[in-house]
Order: sequence, then C-alpha cells, then structure tokens
Amino acid sequence: MDRMSRCCSPVLCASMSRISWLRQHAFIPTLPLASCRSGDTRNLRARMSRQKLWIHTMPDKPSQTLSVAPLEAPFGVRVGNLDLRGNINERLIENLADLLYRHRILVINNQSLDHAQYYHFGQQWGRLIRHVLDYLRVPGYPEMMAIGNTQEKDRDAATRNGAVHWHTDGSYKIEPTTVTMLYARVVPKLGGETLFNDMVAAYQTLQPRQQRLAESRTAKHFFGAAKLAPGEYPVTPIKTDKQAKAVPPVVKPLVMRHPITGHKALYGLGQSPFQVNELPQAEGDTYLGELKAHATQPQFVYRHRYALGDIVLFDCLSTMHSGTPIDFAQSTDAANARLLWRLSTEGFPTRISRRLG
Repeated sequence: MDRMSRCCSPVLCASMSRISWLRQHAFIPTLPLASCRSGDTRNLRARMSRQKLWIHTMPDKPSQTLSVAPLEAPFGVRVGNLDLRGNINERLIENLADLLYRHRILVINNQSLDHAQYYHFGQQWGRLIRHVLDYLRVPGYPEMMAIGNTQEKDRDAATRNGAVHWHTDGSYKIEPTTVTMLYARVVPKLGGETLFNDMVAAYQTLQPRQQRLAESRTAKHFFGAAKLAPGEYPVTPIKTDKQAKAVPPVVKPLVMRHPITGHKALYGLGQSPFQVNELPQAEGDTYLGELKAHATQPQFVYRHRYALGDIVLFDCLSTMHSGTPIDFAQSTDAANARLLWRLSTEGFPTRISRRLG
C-alpha cells in the first residue's frame, strides 16, 4: 500500500472523525504539580545545579527520601537513593511522575529487577501497551519488548537498528502513548546510546507566527510511513497483514498541550507522519522535514549512555528519541552486547488520573 492510497482508506476516514477527541485530549487544563512548588522548570533546574534536591515519599520512612539532580543536558533529571524492589506506593509514583512530566526524562540508576518486578513498576504508570511488532515481545510478558543485538532476530539489521531514526512512540496510534521506559540489562562498552530531544523547547523557540501555523495543522500517521532524513535507518518493518490492521492510519495535531504541565510541544514529527492535511503533499513533506530538523538541533538533544541497571523513562508527549546503530553481538558476554527491556503505557498513574477527574 503506498502513502497516497493510505490517505484515502476507509479506516483513515473513520479515524479522522476522532481528531476532535485528540484535540480535546491534548488541551486539558493545567493541573498543579504535587511535589514542585518553587517556580518554573528553569528555576528548579537552577536550584538543582547548585545542590541535589530531596523528595520525601513517605514522611515516616527517611530511607524513602530520594535525591534528584539534573542530567548534563538542558532537560532531564536523575533520581538516586531508590530501590524499586521495595515498596512502590502511589505517592512515590506521583512524585516520580511529576518530575518526569516537568523535566521530560527521568533516569533511575542502579536497579536490579527481574521481569515481574519491572513489569509491576511499569503497571504503575498507566495501561501497558502491546507493541504492534509482536516478534519483539518478551515471552510471558507480551507488553514487554526486548531491544538488543544478541538474539537470532537481531541478525537482521532492519530489526536490530530499526529505531535509529527520530520518532515518538505511539504517534501512529489513536490513543497516545504517554510514557516509555527502557531498562538496561546488558550494556556495551562502547555505543548503544539513545538520543532524546525536548519538543517543548523546540516549540518555544519557534517564532510566534511559526507557532500559530504549527498549531493550526494536523498530520496523517501510519507506522513507518514518514520520510527519513539523511543518516536515519529504515523503520523496523511490519511483516504481516494482522500487524498492519492493528494500527490503521490516524490523524494527530502537530502541537499538543501537555495535560499535566500545560506546556505546548511539537508532536510526532518522525517515523509515522506522511501527510500534512492542510498542505499539498510535496509542500507538507518539506514542512515536516523543516520542523523535524529544527526540533533535533544539538541544543535540544540529550545523548544517554547506559550504565547497567539504568531505567530511563521519557514523556512521549514532550519528546522524540532515536536509537544509535549497533552491530550484531555473538553473545551477551560480547563487548558490544546490549539488551534493553522496554515498556510503554497509555494514560497516567493513579494519583495523576485523580487530578484529571
């Protein structure tokens, strides 16, 4: 199926009727953050640059006090003094969620979780999603994906490097993906990093007229249908009709307002958008390419080099990300071996959902 025939599909016509739902979902009024009461993100990061902050998740248990420090980037924070094998309570998740939504990326170091413990942690963030590419799922945990370079499936470069392009998880689905987390189980001595960008800052640095234009436009999305920029790798392919039918084309706005923080951000500029509804095809392709090039400039990008036990959570409504190329490894003991466990969610943690009503 080519891109233009997708535009005319009955499924797409049906999905376009839901654009009003998407806009309503994307423009929920701002709600107060529970654990950050000291001004905007810039002021908070300035404080953190001078000293670590401490968040008390359980007043009667000092051991549950978290340390929070900024990443070496304009966005993102790192959390310490936390063992996720212990008591994961709603207040802890609410504090972590507030940090994530405000700072886009949350890195939790030095974790030692098995499949069940990691799965339980992921469940606290919303409804876990089963990815359309079922051949990447972890046996026994269909919502968990194994992203690596040591299994037989990873001999295929299209599978192994199929996320080496800028994208927003779930931008091709009707229900937006809200959070994705990557848990580093095996890390290479060199390479295997993930790039993240700040779509809030990218939006804020557009000229006012450019912001208004972007806010007035929508794009059609289908898994893997977007044009790639030079240096990007092809998308991990859909291999069956069943997989394709699971993700029919949808329409999304190019700018979303975050339902928790109220920040506006560019949205879904890579991997799946294949036509801007308000522009001719060629003009729309150019426009999407220009927005994506703007949003992925170095000043908006953080490069995460994994340490064993890292769990990296990112807000899919405020970021894009890209893998980096990696060769096949003969075993998990090889110097270049890498394995990440991925979970993604729809919706929000319980206490955040209560704020939304």
